[in-house]
Amino acid sequence: MSTVSVQLGPRSYDIHVGRGLLDSLGSTLSKLTGGRYALVVTDESVAPHYGERTRESLVHAGFQTDQAVMPPGESTKSLEHLSSLFDLLVDRHADRRSVVVALGGGVIGDLAGFAAATYARGVPFFQVPTTLLSMVDSSVGGKVAVDHPRAKNMIGAFHQPL
Repeated sequence: MSTVSVQLGPRSYDIHVGRGLLDSLGSTLSKLTGGRYALVVTDESVAPHYGERTRESLVHAGFQTDQAVMPPGESTKSLEHLSSLFDLLVDRHADRRSVVVALGGGVIGDLAGFAAATYARGVPFFQVPTTLLSMVDSSVGGKVAVDHPRAKNMIGAFHQPL
């Protein structure tokens, strides 16, 4: 495994690159958050390939886990889908130690990240990028957003991942 440190003072974080890291996701998040609940946000293209493996890693580490599977594509970065994530977090009594995991490309990272940035005034967020573009672009830098019906990425925040 290789690690790249992003130095942002108190908002610094590490990027881990390597094979087999998905299997250690649960233990990594447990050490970082101390939380017991994880919401995995993914899409219909990624879930069949990595959803169960992600869930197993989290459950093995003691997390209660839900998976929100969204349709693929830019239209998923909507207020409607954001609201559905908030509903799930509220239903599960998620707190500030709960973690939102983005398992997918840039659209999923933006949506899940904005939900994490704004739920309870900010909960921990973890990126698991699954596309090359999201690995080098959207999962780095903390830019998270959803689209307004009349403008792309107009509702957003900066929320650094763990």
